[in-house]
Amino acid sequence: MKNIYFLLLLLTCSSSLIIAQTVHIVDNNQGSAAPYTNVQDAVDAAADNDIIYIQPSPNSYGSIQMTKPLKIYGLGYKPELNSGQRASVSNVAFRHGNASGSEISGLNITEIYLDNTTFENHDVLITNNRIRTIFGNSSTSNANNVIIAGNVFITWSFSIDNNNSQNWIISNNLFAKQTTSSTSYIFSRLKNSTILSNNIIWSTQNGDTNQSISVFNACNGTQISNNIFLFTGTNLVNMNLGSNSALSYQNNLTYSLNTTLDALSGSNNIDNTDPQFVAYTIGSSLESASNDFNIQTSSPAENAGTDGNNLGVYNGLFPFSQRGYPTELPYLTDFVIFNNIISPGETLDINIKANANIND
Repeated sequence: MKNIYFLLLLLTCSSSLIIAQTVHIVDNNQGSAAPYTNVQDAVDAAADNDIIYIQPSPNSYGSIQMTKPLKIYGLGYKPELNSGQRASVSNVAFRHGNASGSEISGLNITEIYLDNTTFENHDVLITNNRIRTIFGNSSTSNANNVIIAGNVFITWSFSIDNNNSQNWIISNNLFAKQTTSSTSYIFSRLKNSTILSNNIIWSTQNGDTNQSISVFNACNGTQISNNIFLFTGTNLVNMNLGSNSALSYQNNLTYSLNTTLDALSGSNNIDNTDPQFVAYTIGSSLESASNDFNIQTSSPAENAGTDGNNLGVYNGLFPFSQRGYPTELPYLTDFVIFNNIISPGETLDINIKANANIND
């Protein structure tokens, strides 16, 4: 592990993105030689806009209190190496200082809180994570212009509560709603300044006595486009539950495995149609690395977006990664030690392969 984290540091430092900032390595694996085993210690020691790299581990790193703008990266939520281990944190709380411009990427996170009304936490970038829930702000002036992209949300509760935060972009994510409750919504209080685009949204909810479920709750004027909605529950014909108003559905696709759905309101939507993914069985885990959510040629979702491109996560505003690799960093694809037992002073013979992960 000592060698692995050091080599990852070398790969990370090869990126021109971070030459000007200090990189802090956190590793709580047994025997680690990293400077920090606790993320909060690294946060407290860092200067504004420094980078914190959290190593994969079977042990949670606990909560993070954001006190300043930082870039915090893990390896990805389903990395190819490290036996698939990832860096897990319980909560990321933007409640303890002005942390506008922060980036959180490549981690397994229970909850992210952007709900503090004392500090400003604008322009936060949340990408390529596995997340349960994100909480917005009750004020219109404390947590605006947030981008949530490339993540996978797995939850039995709600995924995102926008609250009164303004100008959020929610794009190119996977959402799995794992409950049969008809009233347990996925999105709450999305605004008319919120963009919900190019996501894949899967619900296992069963319909109520009116054959309805709640996907949106207390949402107003939200722009909903280029998404694919998948349903595997029963007794379901629409997602009209919830006190919503003026939702704008444009160029979305709906498909129910067990029922026939009512047509979506709005324009250019494709109703009750299999999206024909390249490699995904509807109703199975969204997280499998073998999934391929690209659209097959001749699928009705092909070139059906508002921009003339395909619906779903592989088009739109953000480059989607099935393993959650941060777009800012290269990632390892092969790591072999040929002589793992050496004497002091001898050369360690290793082979490393890595791919660039460049967002053009």
